[in-house]
Amino acid sequence: MGKIKKFAELNIRKITGGKDPVRVVEDLLSRRGLDAAQCQREKTSEQIRWMLQLREHEELEVLIEGLRKPSETTIYMGVNIVTVPIRGAYDLLTAALEIADGLVGIKVSLVGHYLVLSASLSAVGISVEDLEYHLRLIEAQQIWFRDALAAELQWDQFPLE
Repeated sequence: MGKIKKFAELNIRKITGGKDPVRVVEDLLSRRGLDAAQCQREKTSEQIRWMLQLREHEELEVLIEGLRKPSETTIYMGVNIVTVPIRGAYDLLTAALEIADGLVGIKVSLVGHYLVLSASLSAVGISVEDLEYHLRLIEAQQIWFRDALAAELQWDQFPLE
């Protein structure tokens, strides 16, 4: 057997591939004519949250979670539809679940005391076009969902927050 040559230990760093999800969200905001720094509401080592004004009483939340583990990083986009009241919660949630069957590419969920339309995506390989597509899905179906919910519950007007 020959001699085995020993090499000095190298400092090998992990190089993650793909696009930076923070940069992708910032590019999405700039495409919409918004300043990412002004929209940013919270930043920690694990997550970043932006709030975008869609209409007068509507904000879209964009949240990146799991920044420390690139393979587990997710991007969440959601908009509040209505506050779920204590009185009549059963009727509202039942109607919302029945109408939710017609949603395409997004989901309806109960977050705290809000009914929310949202999309959750893996950040691995995500592009600005992917985010823009899901944002358009939320915007397009939000009005339809509200109208269908108001009709189902026989509301004269939709309650705004």
